[in-house]
Amino acid sequence: MKQLIVLYDIDSRIPNLALMKISSYYKNQGCEVILSRCTHGIKYLEADKYYASTVFSCYQHSQKCIQKLREYYAENIEIGGSGIDLKKRLLPEIENCFPDYQLYGHDKYAIGFLTRGCYRRCPFCLVPLKEGKIRRVDTFDNFVPARQSNVMLLDDNLLSYSESEALLSEIIEKNISVNFSQSLDISYVNDYNYQLIKQIDSRNARFNKKMYYFSCNNTKTIDEFINRERFLRDLGKGAVTVIVMFGYNTSLSEDYQILLMLKNLRLIPFLQEYMPIPGVSAKMPDNYFDYDLNEVIKLRFISNGYNWEKYLKWVNNLYYSTFGKYYLPLLEILFRYNNKHKMQWYRARPKELTKELYRIYR
Repeated sequence: MKQLIVLYDIDSRIPNLALMKISSYYKNQGCEVILSRCTHGIKYLEADKYYASTVFSCYQHSQKCIQKLREYYAENIEIGGSGIDLKKRLLPEIENCFPDYQLYGHDKYAIGFLTRGCYRRCPFCLVPLKEGKIRRVDTFDNFVPARQSNVMLLDDNLLSYSESEALLSEIIEKNISVNFSQSLDISYVNDYNYQLIKQIDSRNARFNKKMYYFSCNNTKTIDEFINRERFLRDLGKGAVTVIVMFGYNTSLSEDYQILLMLKNLRLIPFLQEYMPIPGVSAKMPDNYFDYDLNEVIKLRFISNGYNWEKYLKWVNNLYYSTFGKYYLPLLEILFRYNNKHKMQWYRARPKELTKELYRIYR
């Protein structure tokens, strides 16, 4: 009788690479493998071995799932992933397995790392502690199925790798469409590697649109983008998205500097709220509202309106918790297109609204 292995995917947004490798390992031994997605609720299953993987430590849902799994299986379940243990690693014989994409019924793209690690030690990032120094860890042949031309790379900072140009050249030679899911480091773009980067068919996560991803998480990086404006424009109109983190340690004026730079360079912002990692809480300044909010909320971008709205909602909530009132011009912008009916709730509470902006400067 075949052994039964049950794998629990607690919170992955894409097919979980570690679980696919575990599945491959046990299927090669003749075992039956079942995947259970915890987003659909936790089900108790009788099996010979249990594994679970969690990516996000800050989600209450993930923590509840982990607690439930331990109640069910106690020491019989092995739980790993960056959401619970940054030091835990797959056994070498499992790590070296080709991913089992059939576990998820997935054939849209391959997933894997060419390099791991990053030389930067950003305090908000778990990569330095989890992965260490950058190094080569794999080849395309070890995780890309035959006839698959779409590849999602999970590399932390590919351009900082000393032989990154060889990897870029390989992508071009293999005619691979790539999603640089963790973004490229703008500070490493130069005259030579740019000629390679622009030849790559870089795509969004759905692989249905040309898109290059970079990151800008503080004002120190602004000049890096401005100095490379000619490269960014040459990649094509609407083809560059810049991931911008908010809610960690920047003030409103600093957020505005970054956003204004993106607007002036006609780049698309992808605003991402800081997701706390173990031991690293947000370091927001006490006086976040150190700039004219009117200047910020009137910004407009060439795309990604919903994502911009997400940031404005965060600002709206912070404004209320700071001043005890909602700022009417901000609300009017938030609900001018979507969920217009919500304005009725605010207008019915005039004492909780202010039309005059609190102007607070350092």
